[in-house]
Amino acid sequence: MDLIRATTFSLVIFVHCLTATTDEWDSVPVNSTTLLLHFTRNTFFALTGFVLMHQNFDKVDFRSTDFWRRRMKLVIFPYLIWSFVYWAVEDMWAHGRTNDIPGSLDEFWDLLKWGLSGFHMYFLFVMLQVYLLFPVVLWVVRKTRNHHVALLAASLGVQIAVTSVITYWQPPASIAGIWWHYYATFVPYQFLIFLGAVVAVHREAIRLWLRGKGWWLFAALVVTGTFAQVTYLMRVAGGERAIYASAAFQPTLIPFILVAIGCLYAIGQHWADRYRESTPRFDRVVKYASNRSFSVFLCHAIFIFFILYPQKNGEPWINTLGAPWATILMYVGTIACSLLLVELLRRLPGSSYLTGRPRLPLMKKRERPAAAETQDDDFVSEIEERSSVRQ
Repeated sequence: MDLIRATTFSLVIFVHCLTATTDEWDSVPVNSTTLLLHFTRNTFFALTGFVLMHQNFDKVDFRSTDFWRRRMKLVIFPYLIWSFVYWAVEDMWAHGRTNDIPGSLDEFWDLLKWGLSGFHMYFLFVMLQVYLLFPVVLWVVRKTRNHHVALLAASLGVQIAVTSVITYWQPPASIAGIWWHYYATFVPYQFLIFLGAVVAVHREAIRLWLRGKGWWLFAALVVTGTFAQVTYLMRVAGGERAIYASAAFQPTLIPFILVAIGCLYAIGQHWADRYRESTPRFDRVVKYASNRSFSVFLCHAIFIFFILYPQKNGEPWINTLGAPWATILMYVGTIACSLLLVELLRRLPGSSYLTGRPRLPLMKKRERPAAAETQDDDFVSEIEERSSVRQ
């Protein structure tokens, strides 16, 4: 799970840097890339379903109120705080309206209620819905204990129907203003949540089934990826604008998304089973990246904004470097600055409100005996797993 989380968050930030430094509206190659990388947002929801079900499926004393009290606060406070930061900086300060902030909170509310203060804040808005509805998901998965294949088949049918409606149906003007917020609801992601939840219940059987199927998974990835790309190019050739042809909810993208998630899960499982102990340095990097991933996600967009803010000849100065250097510099700078800020915020009082993660000590403790260190680290990991946001 650490490897999956670190990989997906890194790729999401790359996509944001790529689209910020290229022609995201009409570039066919750029949108060809973002089309395939849409699997990352779906991986988040599958991962969330997996972790929550892994922690709670066998918990006989599960209580919805306890779950909400523990989980919701780790998302809702960062959501409120960072939404205000993005609104105050990007919508108010950048337009010379700082003095209007106290009297413009109705504008902030209009953005907040749909996760629109920052272009990525909708994800937290959806996560709040997932946490709110998880007791229902848990109840359904428990009730269908011997029929999980049928459950996933039904959920997949709903997913195909939902994405088809999103892609091909044009809503009447009377509801269009509300309809376009569909991406900020849990509905287009319900199958991924159930998929992760069911995999968590049957994780041992799935682990054994995946063994020796690496080449089959790779072949499936190539086939489904090719299918997604060909259908995308057909839409572009038919006159559809590149950014719309590469939309995240294209029904033709579903097979690739599922295979890509399966491949990433298999890679993570293979590494954990065979190579994790023999690659301790890489293991530490993965743990570090996983532990900071959600916090970096919260703040990275502010650095993208400030990197783009300086203008040269009417366009962001960084874009004058051209491809791929603008994207590379943007990505490295965004990751570096975000990690520095996260290291600071994680050591401040109220870290969980700012980063969704527990506060870190200002200084490392002295070395302890190996046995005691292992035991304590396992305990800390368990506490963090139960108390932190899992994206």
